[in-house]
Amino acid sequence: MNNQSKTFCMHPFTGLATREDGAVKVCCRSLPVGNIKCQSLEEIWNNDTMRKVRFQVLNNERPDVCKPCFDLEDQGVESLRQRHINGIIPEARINLYPNVLLQEILPFEFPTIEIKLNNLCNLKCRMCNPLDSTNWKDWDKVEPFYKKENNYLVGTIRELVDTPGKYIGTFDDSDNWWTSFEKLLPHFRRVEFAGGEPLMDPQHYRILDMLKPYGKNIEIKYATNGTTLGINKGRTIHDYWPHFRSVAVNVSMDGIHDVYNYIRGNGDFNQVEENIKEIKKIPNVSRVVGAFTAQAGNILQAAECIDYFINKMDIIFYSHRVSYPNCLSAQVLPKELKEIAIQRLQEVKLRVDTWDAVKKNVLLGKVTHQQIQDNINYLQATDQNNLWQDFLDFNLALDSTRNQSLLSVMPEFKKYA
Repeated sequence: MNNQSKTFCMHPFTGLATREDGAVKVCCRSLPVGNIKCQSLEEIWNNDTMRKVRFQVLNNERPDVCKPCFDLEDQGVESLRQRHINGIIPEARINLYPNVLLQEILPFEFPTIEIKLNNLCNLKCRMCNPLDSTNWKDWDKVEPFYKKENNYLVGTIRELVDTPGKYIGTFDDSDNWWTSFEKLLPHFRRVEFAGGEPLMDPQHYRILDMLKPYGKNIEIKYATNGTTLGINKGRTIHDYWPHFRSVAVNVSMDGIHDVYNYIRGNGDFNQVEENIKEIKKIPNVSRVVGAFTAQAGNILQAAECIDYFINKMDIIFYSHRVSYPNCLSAQVLPKELKEIAIQRLQEVKLRVDTWDAVKKNVLLGKVTHQQIQDNINYLQATDQNNLWQDFLDFNLALDSTRNQSLLSVMPEFKKYA
């Protein structure tokens, strides 16, 4: 493949992503390009917006729907777009699909899909919301922070979640979804699940049943909270995963011990750690990643997490950053705390190459260095300290309904509260 466009991206040519409210996107990071409520997946694949996106990324233009990636790149942080064209990691789409067609209109035969079907979830993570979890029942406490930045979630949640904890099942009985999805089954090479929590979702197992006849050709990948390994009636990872070519697992872990338990409401770090050990026993699990959502509430612990994930848990560290609400961003930290976080990241970066796991795996070292530097660059790129009080108020508002205490878990914040 030889494309010289500086804005080139693999995603518009290799798949689509879904969101719980019915939105269909170019990838999990992009803004919507259609909605399953009014278009089939097949129609969206070559609709006017998708065709325009393909044209733009082939011609040095930045599509509006791809703003999240370009915003990160402008701050010196490697974006999803870049990760999949740099080719450093084996799962980069440029490695997986080197002969993909680069044209505006494409056959309805794409190899990858990223699936979020509903909001069924047992956790209530602080950077999450009712669109992503049925356990988020105190949205009224923090809605004003989203309203302040004119976030799309305010209107969407009011429309779809009219009672606390309401299940959003837009895809459950959608012919626009299931008929198109069935046509794609023979063409899939990679199917990615997120949620909600996919491993507790009956719709996820419905899809696995559809995929199983083609399983020897398909890698399945998960963004899971790792709190469960399945549901009853034979629907567990042990029943399904062996039927597929391989399985990649990203376990969302936004801290360790008390910090994890604080951020990921209802979560138990010790239980997740035990479940990861069980996941690693399945022979066709190709990799397990600790997916760390960097934010003001955990960035001081990021360096410790990198060390713990790699050396204690023997898993990969990967991070992305909270994008909204803005008051949870790591960039809101007071200057002194931000400098402490940067110093800790710089110190752990110096130690990475001395670790046994990294000595055995050069790629692990490259990936870890990149993740560390991305977070340093992000902290240095923009100062949003004017939102620090909003960060405190946001978390204290949730503390009042969740019987938790920000300053007990993060005593370093006391001086600045």
